[in-house]
Amino acid sequence: MGNHAGESEKLADFVRKLGDEFELYKQIDENYGHIGATIADAVLQANRDYEKIVLPRVTTIRNKWCEATTTSALRELLNTISVCQFLDYRSKERADRFLRVLDLLIAEGIENEDELRCWLQTPDSRKKLRAIKGIGPKTADYFGILVGLADAAVDRHLYAFLDEAGISYKNYGEAKEIINGCADILCIDRARFDHSIWRYRRKRSQRNEVRRCDSEVVKVHS
Repeated sequence: MGNHAGESEKLADFVRKLGDEFELYKQIDENYGHIGATIADAVLQANRDYEKIVLPRVTTIRNKWCEATTTSALRELLNTISVCQFLDYRSKERADRFLRVLDLLIAEGIENEDELRCWLQTPDSRKKLRAIKGIGPKTADYFGILVGLADAAVDRHLYAFLDEAGISYKNYGEAKEIINGCADILCIDRARFDHSIWRYRRKRSQRNEVRRCDSEVVKVHS
């Protein structure tokens, strides 16, 4: 648990005190079985509404381009359509990022998600991903979660959760270590704990948004 065992214990106590308000998800979605959907999810998710923008597009990719499940099949498909068409997303920046990830995986001899999972556990794999513009430590870790690795990928929801619990951390690495340490204390898979925090914070944000809107309505009519 490194040098942050105390903060992990503190976070575990915070989770326990939340009781039923915090739902520990025992299962999360299985792997897509579609390398194009996996790359699309990872590339599109940063700073976007996941359920409104990312998930519908990933679902479409799996259904519409169901033959392009491997990197070689995907590369062949992209000789006939643009990346923007494949993603159904008009962003040259995201399209370029998608292509660079695909080209990296092909260069590394990766065809499918099983091979990607193995590769992500080798030295320098995350470093190679992070060399691509727009891919930071969170997205690199998120690739691992998408293919079934037990890990956290710390985004704004997880940072907000740590802040809510009064946890001290200096950077991404410390935040991740504390969250993973807490998952181990609670005896829950690290990726599932990540997902549980994400769901908890997202629900809180949605409730706060409803309260804010209701408050504005009251002010308008007062």
